[in-house]
Amino acid sequence: MNHANEETLLQSAIAYAKQAGDLIRRRVGNLGDIQEKKNGSDLVTEVDLLSETFLRNNILQDYSEHWILSEEDNGKLNSYETLLKKGSGLGWIIDPIDGTTNFIHGIPHFAVSIGIVRDREPIIGVVYNPLTNELFHARKHFGAFRNGEPIQAGKEKQLSEALLAAGFQAEEWGPNSNVLHQMDKLAGTCRNLRMNGAASLDLCWVAMGRLTGFWHNGLHPWDTAAGVLIVREAGGQVTDHHGNAYQLHHDTLVASNGNIHSEFLSGIQ
Repeated sequence: MNHANEETLLQSAIAYAKQAGDLIRRRVGNLGDIQEKKNGSDLVTEVDLLSETFLRNNILQDYSEHWILSEEDNGKLNSYETLLKKGSGLGWIIDPIDGTTNFIHGIPHFAVSIGIVRDREPIIGVVYNPLTNELFHARKHFGAFRNGEPIQAGKEKQLSEALLAAGFQAEEWGPNSNVLHQMDKLAGTCRNLRMNGAASLDLCWVAMGRLTGFWHNGLHPWDTAAGVLIVREAGGQVTDHHGNAYQLHHDTLVASNGNIHSEFLSGIQ
């Protein structure tokens, strides 16, 4: 596929994300049924399903030869195995609402996340927050952008200057959670810690320097396919907890501006 076609794909992804975002924004405060998936901190609403149906229908209509991996469709299965089974070619990895718990509670930190991959390598990422009207996008080798303006990861040089964020996987939300142990180790060594509750946006915040770093255990490809590319294109670094370059089938993720990365990794290992 040539660069012109990639640009067309990017413009499609942006259009779908904005239209799904409009649909979500109209339903804020009118969520319909809320169902638990794995437990009371892992929820899905009618609006998640509406957004997903909208995105799937548009992608299938315009790009019938591409495959789709999405949270509400594949959420019951092992996402990594499903991704490997999808095999080669062009695919869309979508999260119709990343940050559903925030959405339910009226916290304006949730997003539509659309990643396009070729042979499982992200080539396009779009993350749209419909309440703040912030749209982040990246195309491989073409840089990262917020509302059309180029963005770059932050300049902090050491962990003591770093504002970090963490996320909990639903199954890990409990008294012996690994994330709590990691936070305990980091407490007092970095500038401060946040838990914002939407991985796709937290990655974009690292890409634009609002956060210096973000880590999470147990993310799925639909949480990361768009955001990881956006961080890398903004000059940041994304690895697993062992420092290997992050791939979509990895279940641990550490993202940073790059400067603090090794210190950050030691802090949570």
